Amino acid sequence: MRQFVLPVEYSGEPEVELEEEKARYLVRVLRLGSDDSFPAIDAAGNHYHCTIRRVEPTLLLRVQKKGAATDDRPRIRIVQSIPKGRKIDDVIRRCTEAGIAEVQPVVSDHTVVRLAEADVPKKLARWKRVATEAVQQSGSPVPVRILAPMPLDRYLSTLSDSEESVRLVLHQAPLANRSLHRYLAESDTERTGAFSLELAVGPEGGFSERELAIFRSARYKPVYLGPQVLRTETAALYATAAVQIILLERSEWRLKN
Repeated sequence: MRQFVLPVEYSGEPEVELEEEKARYLVRVLRLGSDDSFPAIDAAGNHYHCTIRRVEPTLLLRVQKKGAATDDRPRIRIVQSIPKGRKIDDVIRRCTEAGIAEVQPVVSDHTVVRLAEADVPKKLARWKRVATEAVQQSGSPVPVRILAPMPLDRYLSTLSDSEESVRLVLHQAPLANRSLHRYLAESDTERTGAFSLELAVGPEGGFSERELAIFRSARYKPVYLGPQVLRTETAALYATAAVQIILLERSEWRLKN
């Protein structure tokens, strides 16, 4: 464990009692006991130093704040059309390790999976658990939110034109003569401080022409990542890694008009 993720309801108290699942993880999986210490992160990205005060009857942590969230990279949201099986678990796990901030699962025209309403809470709980484990294992400085799944059309209808975000939709064909690097460079120079970024990833078969038209009306710009055909569970990580590396090396940018 690189760091521990504090309960989502934690709000800065000097001590916190852990619910059974988190306590079991520390004591039985990591074999920690009284007076053992470790780093932690909360839902806002603040960093802490934690020490186990007691294990029984409930596990009590002493929590000392080390510093506020300082990551100035863009907050990346993955808008992921739900793939078959448990492939979305891999999307959440790997993209969390790469530093994304949110995952919005959606159901699109070519999505094979159709979620029953009764199944959503159980699946959402599992996805959140996968994200928490990935943050703890990787030490990512970014806390991750997993949002409730919804139809793609409904999600796009909630977006505001006034939102300061860069919206990109991945597509298997070059729909525009613009590079990912240029999209990011223009966004970086037009904004002060960090900006938010959305990457929309289709299911097996990609987005439909109808959906691409809606994306365009919602200010999404098409991104082409090369002729290779990526699996849907690979595409989100591929694009996230490309974005992170480009921004990490922004001091070396030499774009020509």
